[in-house]
Amino acid sequence: MSSPLAPSVTEIIIEGHVFPPAVKPPGTTKSFFLGGAGERGLEIQGKFIKFTAIGVYLEVSAVASLAVKWKGKSAEELTESVEFFRDIVSASHTDLEEYTPFPIGFSKDGLLPEKGKVVIENKQLSEAVLESIVGKHGVSPVAKQSLASRVFELFKETKPLKEYHHGWCI
Repeated sequence: MSSPLAPSVTEIIIEGHVFPPAVKPPGTTKSFFLGGAGERGLEIQGKFIKFTAIGVYLEVSAVASLAVKWKGKSAEELTESVEFFRDIVSASHTDLEEYTPFPIGFSKDGLLPEKGKVVIENKQLSEAVLESIVGKHGVSPVAKQSLASRVFELFKETKPLKEYHHGWCI
């Protein structure tokens, strides 16, 4: 996925599940790159039990648009910044009139489903889903840290845009 318009990212493997560097999700003509990934789990009787692997994919223009405000911050600062993830979740710096429906697919075998199981067409609900993963009290701190670290690295090779639009999917 290396082109002048697409960031160079690698796959991430979580407990044997491979998140490819780029996807074209069902229900959209847009391609997305892997922003980050991590597991979701719960500590039960002193042992961390992993039960879900989560990948967060961003539209190609997301890095340049986020760089306007966030380039220059460290990976640690991004990881700890509620506002950084809120910008990703709400796309507050984009044209809010343009909204892409949010397809969700589930897979047991590690393959991207051909069709989404459900499409969230409500912007607020789709934001709430992503917020539940990487927001202030998100269920996957590992995905949150992965997303911040990878975007930080991509900022190094990105020039910020003055006008932009980005989207996301999980």
